[in-house]
Amino acid sequence: MGGIYNIHHICVNTPEIEKSIKFYQDIMGFRLIGRETCDFGEYAMLKLNDSRLELIQPNEQDENTFGNKGSITHIGLAVQDIDSVWNDLCAKGIPLLSESIEDNDAPMGGLRVIQLLGPSQEHINLYEWKRSF
Repeated sequence: MGGIYNIHHICVNTPEIEKSIKFYQDIMGFRLIGRETCDFGEYAMLKLNDSRLELIQPNEQDENTFGNKGSITHIGLAVQDIDSVWNDLCAKGIPLLSESIEDNDAPMGGLRVIQLLGPSQEHINLYEWKRSF
């Protein structure tokens, strides 16, 4: 029987697709797997392991633009060795929302997190979970 089994991608609208592609490739480690111009604007698909990120620079920014119909509170990316990730981001001069790595006991058994903004002001959380699930 068919059904939903996974998240295919997260989409972020961006006013500057070049800047967003460069950020997600150079800083976050994604790989560009497709790019084209469509009727609705500039389009790019990036991949990191089994995760995909879709970037769209719409031709128009108005109340009818499909990407403006809803919002995403954040993009959550899993990391290993969050201390090294923190040091790497600081060394690259990436502005962070976190003053330090946040250590939380919940949810899901706890996590450590770094918060930052992407180039289009999208909120990005980098997570190191304390347990596997």
